[in-house]
Amino acid sequence: MDRDSIQRRDFPTGRKGYDPAAVDEHLRQVADAFERKAEQPASLSSGTSEQVRVILEAAERSAAELRAKAGEEAGDHVERVREAADGLRGRLDELERELGTLLDALRKSGERLSEGLTDLQKRVAQTQPAGKAEDPRAAELDAQLTESGDEEAGARLIALNMALGGTPREETARYLAEHFELADLEALLDDVYSRAGQ
Repeated sequence: MDRDSIQRRDFPTGRKGYDPAAVDEHLRQVADAFERKAEQPASLSSGTSEQVRVILEAAERSAAELRAKAGEEAGDHVERVREAADGLRGRLDELERELGTLLDALRKSGERLSEGLTDLQKRVAQTQPAGKAEDPRAAELDAQLTESGDEEAGARLIALNMALGGTPREETARYLAEHFELADLEALLDDVYSRAGQ
């Protein structure tokens, strides 16, 4: 029903009917109220639709901004982690090289030390084997020679040391002949080697 059908004026008139002006005014008010009522839902609906559209657009914009920001932050974080990992990997490589150098140096030092100890053991064994150095006969002879204090005493002490070390008599004789002037080398060797038990 529209305004024209409400405000129609083609009603039949009678002698004792309503006042036409009052009826017309009433119908006009009814039509106005009807139009207001008819327009209100449409206006409310369109207003609500517009608000919903604006809210949805704002939500979509916020979601897009959040996604973009999250993507940037994630990219920055991944880059920082990658840089930190590269730094750690470089440091580990450097430490591994330093450790390798240190191990090589320690290995070489150990080899040199082992060679030095072996050489020292050989020299000690050649000069004075363990077990014979504390022979009481050698201590007695050493005391006698120290009291005499002459060149023959020194030669006798060296000869005894060589004899106790297992040096052959001929080699001891050669050494004494080169370093001392002795009156009777053979008698000295006889005495020393007999005391050494040889």
